[in-house]
Amino acid sequence: MAELEEKLRPAVASAETTTTPNPKNGASRLSPILRVHWAYSTRLDHTLRVIGLVAAIGSGVLPPLMTVIFGASNALYLFYLFLGRFALVYIHSTCFGVAGIRIARAFRVDFIRAMVRQDVSFIDQCAPGTVSSTISNSADMVENGSTEKVGNLVQNVAMFVAAFVVAFVQQWKLTLAVATTVPVLVTAFVVTFGLDAKIEAEILNIYNNAAGLVEEALSSVRVVTAFNASGKLSRNADFFTIYCAYALAWFFGIKLLDNGEIGGGGQVITVLLAVFLGTNAASTIAPGFGDFVKASAAARAMFEVIDRKSEIDPLAETGERPAQFDGSIELRNVSFAYPSRPSVQVLGNFSLAFEAAKVRHCPTGGSIYVGGHDVAGLNLRGLRGRIGLVQQEPVLFRDTIYNNVVHGLYGTPVDDLPEHEKRELVRQACIQAFADDFIQELPQKYDTKVGDRGGLLSGGQKQRIAIARSVISNPQILLLDEATSALDPTAERKVQASLDNVTKSRTTIMIAHKLSTVQKADKIVEQGTHQQLLDRKGVYHELVNAQALHAGQGGIETGENSKSPSINDRSDEAAVENIDPALSKPATKQRPQAPDQDQDTSNGNFDEDKEISRKLSLARCLGVIVKEQRHVWPIFLLGTIASTAAGGLFPAQARGDFWALMYFVFSLGVLVCYLGVGFFWNIAAFHLTRFYRLEYFDAMLRQNISFFDTRGHGASEMTSRLSLHPQRLQNLISTNMALMILTLVNIFSCLLLAIAMGWKLGLVVVAGGMPILFGAGYYRLRVEMSNEDRLSQMYAESARFASEAIGAIRTVSSLTLENKVLDSFRARLEESSSRELRSKMAAMLRNAFADSLNLAVASLGFWYGGKLLSEGEYDTRTFFIVFMAVLMDPIRVASYVSQAHLAANHIISLRRARPLINTSTGLLSLPPHNPSTPAIEFRNVTFTYPSRPDHPALHDLSLTIPAGAFVGIVGASGSGKSTLMSLLLRFHDPTAGEILVTGTPLRALDIHAHRARLGLVSQETMLFAGPVRDNILLGLPDAQADAADVQERVEKACRAADIHEFIAGLPDRYATDVGNRGVGLSGGQRQRLAIARALVREPGLLLFDEATSALDSASEAGVLKAIEGDKKGRTTVSVAHRLSTVKRCDVIFVLERGRLVEMGGHDELVRRRGQYWEMVVAQAGESEVSMK
Repeated sequence: MAELEEKLRPAVASAETTTTPNPKNGASRLSPILRVHWAYSTRLDHTLRVIGLVAAIGSGVLPPLMTVIFGASNALYLFYLFLGRFALVYIHSTCFGVAGIRIARAFRVDFIRAMVRQDVSFIDQCAPGTVSSTISNSADMVENGSTEKVGNLVQNVAMFVAAFVVAFVQQWKLTLAVATTVPVLVTAFVVTFGLDAKIEAEILNIYNNAAGLVEEALSSVRVVTAFNASGKLSRNADFFTIYCAYALAWFFGIKLLDNGEIGGGGQVITVLLAVFLGTNAASTIAPGFGDFVKASAAARAMFEVIDRKSEIDPLAETGERPAQFDGSIELRNVSFAYPSRPSVQVLGNFSLAFEAAKVRHCPTGGSIYVGGHDVAGLNLRGLRGRIGLVQQEPVLFRDTIYNNVVHGLYGTPVDDLPEHEKRELVRQACIQAFADDFIQELPQKYDTKVGDRGGLLSGGQKQRIAIARSVISNPQILLLDEATSALDPTAERKVQASLDNVTKSRTTIMIAHKLSTVQKADKIVEQGTHQQLLDRKGVYHELVNAQALHAGQGGIETGENSKSPSINDRSDEAAVENIDPALSKPATKQRPQAPDQDQDTSNGNFDEDKEISRKLSLARCLGVIVKEQRHVWPIFLLGTIASTAAGGLFPAQARGDFWALMYFVFSLGVLVCYLGVGFFWNIAAFHLTRFYRLEYFDAMLRQNISFFDTRGHGASEMTSRLSLHPQRLQNLISTNMALMILTLVNIFSCLLLAIAMGWKLGLVVVAGGMPILFGAGYYRLRVEMSNEDRLSQMYAESARFASEAIGAIRTVSSLTLENKVLDSFRARLEESSSRELRSKMAAMLRNAFADSLNLAVASLGFWYGGKLLSEGEYDTRTFFIVFMAVLMDPIRVASYVSQAHLAANHIISLRRARPLINTSTGLLSLPPHNPSTPAIEFRNVTFTYPSRPDHPALHDLSLTIPAGAFVGIVGASGSGKSTLMSLLLRFHDPTAGEILVTGTPLRALDIHAHRARLGLVSQETMLFAGPVRDNILLGLPDAQADAADVQERVEKACRAADIHEFIAGLPDRYATDVGNRGVGLSGGQRQRLAIARALVREPGLLLFDEATSALDSASEAGVLKAIEGDKKGRTTVSVAHRLSTVKRCDVIFVLERGRLVEMGGHDELVRRRGQYWEMVVAQAGESEVSMK
């Protein structure tokens, strides 16, 4: 964890320093959001916006009319103004809200359409979390700037204009004098708006880059902290100008009154109230524009993708669609270099011909002519529809097995068959791929969900499902890229036999390191059949020798008289050891529980659902935050003082007896206070957000492995949460917290002032109006919290789906699923947005009522105040002070509060979860080494996944691994190999029995100290964007990574992994960027880097989980030889399907259905002619490869 944090420090630093933009005209920043409004609007949307525009203007004009009523001493129409404003606010909020949701939905779909149209090289260069971050964060910003906040902006602009119109009509000279402050307001707005726009654009870019790093490592990175400066500068400048306007209004108004140019004090009051409303509206325009700034920055980034024209467009309808297609392929003088590395040529003048209906093997791929047609002139979807692809690392979608296989029928004539017929086709394809046996053992059979990217299946099971998906449509061309690399020998032979059968009538290109895979090929490039190349005793012959399985006495019987089992002798005994309990159950039975503070989440039942999101009240959340942030208490205190002072300034105006000089003094005080408010609270929010981003990330890492296999905890969902939740917390703790404090102080101080100056009117308004205002505000807040829960969950699913589809773009493209992806994404969005529309309609009714209620309270106060005036109990000055004091809005930041409350609960709940495994402490060091003590000992170990108590993955397993030994673990898919490795890493604890490490129970060891002594190389390697050297150093603790000899250690590990010469030949050597997830490297190169990363830490226990499956034979032999020659007392455990990997092992353990059935050396096991011998025969095939 610490290594990853240090790796990402530059990203954090860039986020912290992105606050000094170059000033730019802010108007240009609005063009993207205006383009969104125009380009994605239908006729209905335009109609809704016109109606909303008229209603927003009307609702903005009504409050200035209230000033005329004040000036004319007429209180009868205030209640009617309340009713009118209520209706107009509801109309414009609903119209803009509905139109905005529809527009944002269309924009989201168009963005995903643009993404699936891009060529693979563009997708490879995008950070893997970009799509998730864009759909969940950027698209949210666009929607936020397209819904009811548009109406609010129009309303405030209309209020500003109408207020000054009223003031001009009442007294043009006085208003003209006051209007001299307007240019200052406009200038402050333009300057700060341009600065804010630049800041938001840069912050958004950093967020997207950070999201890529997050998803790339699946929650194992420290995420960038961004500084949200929206509206801060503009808000500071505005309030100073407003109070200066008050000072000028009173000074000049008194002069005009003295000169007899104003008929009475009523006109001064009218102009003052109009200026108050107008400048107040202006003060809300600038902060309101912050949402549009963010929306414009987000839209601009999304338009960069939408406007990009891909050279290879899979959705284009252009191109030839030949009726006859024989499947022949010809490459003519092909040269190719990846766009990310244009200086490194992969193919140079490469020519090769593939005859139709033949099986070929080629070390690389690329095509120019297919079926005699130049591919440049063929329709891309038509071409890909005739090709089936099985990749080395197959990608399955987080769906059921059936839906994953049936994807292979999309776009074919049989896609429209009835459901029961398609199910039969799926089953037949799975039978051909020898996947049906293990599927039938699952609780839900073909309706079992496979997890994120198929992560709940073993590698062999995923590969067989991918093969079934590819052959179900009976393609004319079949591309097999290491299609059987993850299969055990028996399963591989069965699948290979199936492939031999299905390839008879189609062109098949095989890319393989396992040479048993290509024995049936018609031609192998360098070129010839398998036997012809063996007879030449050339390079191919050497590769065969490297993979030869020495059988000891007598060798292996081959040929027709071979005693090898037939395909139907044994079924694939593959209980799905990795299927997660939660996902193998029907969805209706899943009832995840919110954890208590010390609840274990090892079984993956931790789910951040509605119960968790409301577990702690807002007050408790804030209490936890304040308690944990002791180091920023001084900043909190200063911010609170500034907010309290700013909130108390309004009632203090009464003590100045409305003197103009006092208003100017107040304006200076307001400037200082609001500068303090903006500075201190944003600094506090910055530190707080940074702290909780890192803590949230760290809490994710602390969860047990099963946590990430459960629904809602995939890479894209966690990336989205890590982007949104701390940001929403920052939105509250920054200036919005200051506004809450300011508002509360303002309310209570004003109420005290009202009661002190005129207790009768004050008590009437306080008792009759304040409970209603507070009640409406609280109810509005609760409703928004509930809606926020529901909408957050709904949109997270569509973001997850989009991220998964783009992350698997090669699979999507090969299956021509682009339109299906768009349809599925659109359907998910429509479901989410239709629910949002219904909730929006109801929410706007409540919001309109809460926003307009202050006018109803004002009518009550004005009616009773007028009565007191008529009876002579109050004079005009007292009435005015009391009335203005109680005319306040108690809730201004309801949406921010609801979002922050939800986010705080998610963060705090996850941080309080205490998984028993990943937080366990114990012995930091092992006892002194005793040669007679085994390195690893399994004693009667049984392990069962909670949902399958009757199907143990390991059953009463006992085995001993000697210290310093090289041990192999083999067995069929589902035999328990991966579970055994997971237990060694203590991803899970045994259900029964115990595991000992050098004689010490594994449970007694400190988990972090234990894993620090391990080196793991998994089948699916994970590299991170960045230099080669950084990826290797990820395996070293910080202290060792900074040592003087670290480069020497790195190069030594790379030589052992047979990768040093390749790295030395790169343009930047060890500083070369490997790309997102190592996409700039081949599968074999990634695997060798992962081996070097494990070796550089010189582990005491080295775990290989199919670690050499992507290596060619020569590289594998070199790596294994280096590992054997550099043991230094290291114990090595290797799980492998390729038996040449384990033939040199000191001891080999053979597992079947979670039990140990055989153990011994390679020659010994072959002589026994048991299950291991059957696997050797199955992998050797029907050729004489049993060389001694």
